[in-house]
Amino acid sequence: MAPSVLALLAAAPALVAGVGLYGQCGGIGYSGSTSCDAGGVCTSWNAYYYQCVPGTAAPTETPTSVPTTSADATSTTLKMSTTSASSPSSRPSSGVKYLITFGDSYSQTGFDVTSTKPSAGNPLGNPPLPGWTASGGLNWVGFLVSQFNVSALLSYNFAYGGATTNASLVTPYASTVLSFIDQVTQFSNSIASHPSYAPWTAADTLVGVWIGVNDVGNSYWRSDETTLLGQIMDSYFGQLQIIYDAGARSFVLLGVPPINKTPTMLQQSTAAQTSEASVIQEYNDLLAARLAAFQAKNSGVTATVVDTSVPFNTAINDPEAYGAPNATCYNSDGVSCLWFNDYHPGVAINKLVAAAVARAWKGSFF
Repeated sequence: MAPSVLALLAAAPALVAGVGLYGQCGGIGYSGSTSCDAGGVCTSWNAYYYQCVPGTAAPTETPTSVPTTSADATSTTLKMSTTSASSPSSRPSSGVKYLITFGDSYSQTGFDVTSTKPSAGNPLGNPPLPGWTASGGLNWVGFLVSQFNVSALLSYNFAYGGATTNASLVTPYASTVLSFIDQVTQFSNSIASHPSYAPWTAADTLVGVWIGVNDVGNSYWRSDETTLLGQIMDSYFGQLQIIYDAGARSFVLLGVPPINKTPTMLQQSTAAQTSEASVIQEYNDLLAARLAAFQAKNSGVTATVVDTSVPFNTAINDPEAYGAPNATCYNSDGVSCLWFNDYHPGVAINKLVAAAVARAWKGSFF
């Protein structure tokens, strides 16, 4: 991703009085308004995240508001005009589970495995919900661990903005970016050993990987693209093998979304958009084929590929239903347009992606 993303994340707007429905209204590290617009009540999901949900009853707890620190500087108003979340008290609890994720800025929450660890009351660990995201609020990981989970779901998220699968194959925007290979190395050096602070098992852990946006976006015009995609897949499933060997058995892989429809690509030629769309399809077809081979090679694997074009196109084809005037505008509030900036989806699309993942694993993790 472009370096400007970091500047946007650092310059998130301050919250003001009158938080809209589904906006953050309290929690440890939050310093904005705790008053919801008419028709909303500030309700606690956990100690770190309170949200305005439909209703008029007074909340059972007083929202916590303390001075903002650098760890929560990217918290922004989270507004949704679509279906409401279920009441926190209505969700069943059946024991702690783990979500271990890898990816790029579409997935990043700013997690540092050496800092505060996730807990039932703080599922992202650090920074607390919604984390440092490129959505303007919760991203798909945050939604999964705070609104779609059926029990305490702890997020160990190694995703890093700008990541490619293998930096020696597709160069990221900066040498400091952690590739999928680097992220798995972090995993191997931390929680792969099932330490006491993260005693995950095959039965209670789902591994999610959403990468490829930068692999495709930074190379779709290359003449050796078909050969390159094969090499990328070799690296991708080499890393998946490492995670499997550490004990993981449940995997959800997210395909590359239609980034040819992002505002930045719509400024390019029709030929460029068509070319990128073709490479996206080729990447996703390879991903599905390689996953089938991975399952055949490794016993006990339960895995699926989520077609992310479905949630993206759901919003793009009906933007007004998701609070946006059209399918091309972008705003760093993450909610008044479908896009956070010209290349990253906002909150509504992230919630739709989370819902797609949850449907794929309904009954076990969600």
